[in-house]
Amino acid sequence: ETIDGDMNIFDAANKFLNEKRRRFPIVKEGKLVGQISQKDILKATIKMKSQNWKR
Repeated sequence: ETIDGDMNIFDAANKFLNEKRRRFPIVKEGKLVGQISQKDILKATIKMKSQNWKR
């Protein structure tokens, strides 16, 4: 299983919940471009939430 490089953060978070994995490789245009962890998702959502509160 992989995460597409264009997948949004919420779809990626849902994939983590459904697959019960800690990390996924990220693939863009058929090439491995990195990996993402549950911690990365959590950090990104917290950052997004704090930016929304500043508005």
